[in-house]
Amino acid sequence: MEPRIQYAKTTDGVSIAFWTLGNGDPPLVIGTPLGWSHISLEWLIPDLAAWYQRLASRRMLVRYDPRNQGLSDREVDRFSEADLASDIEAVIGRIGGPQVDLLWCHGPGVPVLRVAAEHPEKVRKLIAWNLNVRGTKAFATDRMRAMRSMI
Repeated sequence: MEPRIQYAKTTDGVSIAFWTLGNGDPPLVIGTPLGWSHISLEWLIPDLAAWYQRLASRRMLVRYDPRNQGLSDREVDRFSEADLASDIEAVIGRIGGPQVDLLWCHGPGVPVLRVAAEHPEKVRKLIAWNLNVRGTKAFATDRMRAMRSMI
């Protein structure tokens, strides 16, 4: 069963779509496991849905769509590392709780590293794999804009 979509508001007013599944602390917030994001359509991928359900059997699992992807606000011009970090911060703030664990693979790594470094009281653990830490300029090219529009 697909979880209910909720929204968090960033400091610059962008609506970020997310869902939660399961119970237990600390919540595990997962970035974009496929390198792109659409938190509703991901449930159509049986292996990914089964993975989410296994993870949620022991604790609360949280997935979100970053700005300009999936069910979050689109056509947002602000796409800096700080802006992407504010997407994560908004979701963490909205789910509440004293601490979260973060699992990040693929995509821009600086935003999640920034959140973990600037909010050690909120981030208990960070698991990072295969992240781009060279900056978001690589994600702001015409080619990447075209790919994001197709996604």
